[in-house]
Amino acid sequence: MSSPQPDRTGGIRPFAIGTIVLAVIVLALTGLTRACSVSAPGTVDRGSVQRIDVAGVTASAAGSVPFRVRGPQLPADWIPQSSDLRDVPGGRAFRLGWLTPDNTFVRLVQSDGTAEGLVASEQGAPQAGAPVSADGLTWATYRGLRNEPIWVTDVGGVRWLVTGDATPARFVQLITAARQSP
Repeated sequence: MSSPQPDRTGGIRPFAIGTIVLAVIVLALTGLTRACSVSAPGTVDRGSVQRIDVAGVTASAAGSVPFRVRGPQLPADWIPQSSDLRDVPGGRAFRLGWLTPDNTFVRLVQSDGTAEGLVASEQGAPQAGAPVSADGLTWATYRGLRNEPIWVTDVGGVRWLVTGDATPARFVQLITAARQSP
């Protein structure tokens, strides 16, 4: 009795098909990763940063939330780069984010949600810190994920939260501009 012989009739065709499929996957991954870049910490190609129209997104948000929103006008070296609306515990939140002249990030969140819910929606379960005074207001402070500071207070019946990796001086600059905006 002879043992069965392996079937070798497939030839090169399955190998060629497998190679083509693998090549397509590699090309797709290469295309996706070309949109990503790596740079040294603190370096940002400011020319390639997405920019938003603060006045436009603020006007749009004003019709979607039950509280008054402000769109701070900051100097030209502040790049407004993100905005969104989201649900938070107890209400809604309008978020605006900027790249500062120091290439750090700062976000202003305006909301009718609870302070605890707003802080948790931004940074999980942060640790409370000592209050700070800025622009004539007292702010509750926290340390969130990535050790970023979080400042929270009420301004004219609207809860504000400021967070990011920017310096306290940049937080105050944003707060002052926001308070001066209509």
